[in-house]
Amino acid sequence: MTEPNLAALEERLAASQIEIEALTQETLNLYRQVNLLYRIGESINACLSPTDVCQLVLRECCKILRAATGRIDLDDGFTLGTTPENIDSQLSVPIENAHGHLGDVTVYNKKNGFFSAADEKLIRAVARQAGIALENNRLIQGLISKNQELERLNDELKALDQMKSDFVSNVSHELRTPLASIKGFAATILLDDEMPAEIQREFVGIINDESDKLSVIINDILDISKMMSGHMKFDVRPSRLESVVQEVVKLLAVLADKKTLNLEFQLVDSAEVMLDPTRFAQVLKNLLGNAIKFTDEGAVTVTQWVEGDEACVAIEDTGEGIPEDQLSYIFEKFYRVENVVHTKEGTGLGLALVRNIVDHHQGRIEVRSRVGEGSTFTVRLPLARPPIEAEDTGAEANPDR
Repeated sequence: MTEPNLAALEERLAASQIEIEALTQETLNLYRQVNLLYRIGESINACLSPTDVCQLVLRECCKILRAATGRIDLDDGFTLGTTPENIDSQLSVPIENAHGHLGDVTVYNKKNGFFSAADEKLIRAVARQAGIALENNRLIQGLISKNQELERLNDELKALDQMKSDFVSNVSHELRTPLASIKGFAATILLDDEMPAEIQREFVGIINDESDKLSVIINDILDISKMMSGHMKFDVRPSRLESVVQEVVKLLAVLADKKTLNLEFQLVDSAEVMLDPTRFAQVLKNLLGNAIKFTDEGAVTVTQWVEGDEACVAIEDTGEGIPEDQLSYIFEKFYRVENVVHTKEGTGLGLALVRNIVDHHQGRIEVRSRVGEGSTFTVRLPLARPPIEAEDTGAEANPDR
């Protein structure tokens, strides 16, 4: 072989070596890129949070492109990574899905040369996978949230359904008892023509009392129906609060006397408020009636005072008390406290009506209670005008019962 041919052959071998090295490097880069996409595809799933997805994408992009650092900015305000002070080179591509633009991923300062079109193609593919992952995560989280909400609503519906079932049972019992008494005593009177007048009056008194119980139950049912349908009417006007309180205290004093309870009204401050006297009397009758009903010995005290820009009425008793774990439920419709449900009368509607009426007056109701020591219900109403001195009103602080 001649010397010129040998030189040409060596040149061709050198060029082939360069081509082989280039192909090897290109093959290696392609392998690394495919490996990146495979790792990303394997790692990204709907279980990852948006933060985890962004951390994974940024870490892998900087690694495969040999970038010094990178940054992800999402349209919802989320950012990850840093922007260097000195930027020699950078590559930025959008993160998108079928619904549009979600953000951008940017890498800075390639450690060997500048970012190429191949680098951009690779990072775009990764960004597309990130967009799909973020969208899938949003959909999955939305489904999880809706499922949790449905479970919560289902639990509430089950509880409400159970309370309604208990309510129907309770009301049936409450109606049946006075009706049986009315029918029994009325039949006895009709069948005994020679019944002494004194016994007749006693039986008629019992019939009257049982009729009152029926009236209370039916009125509660009608009022709760009006409340739930939004048809409860109010006649709100400026009223002296103590006048309504005193009237209810005197009205229910007879119940306290029957149980030999000490019932006292303490008027600390007079006050004028905007209220419906009839509806607010219903609140006081319910609270004071409960206090007397669930107190077997001791006292029931009603106190009125002014605190800041609110008129306050507290009904305190020394009765059975309410368990702490039931205090948050007592104002719900159909709810009755379990420690007395089988021994005391009631439909479980009274306190629900109380809260609704107080809310309508822009007021609030608070309760404190300890089992075996008693309960205190406090109603707070906004004042209609500055408080009036008690001595100027002529109202008695402790009226005789």
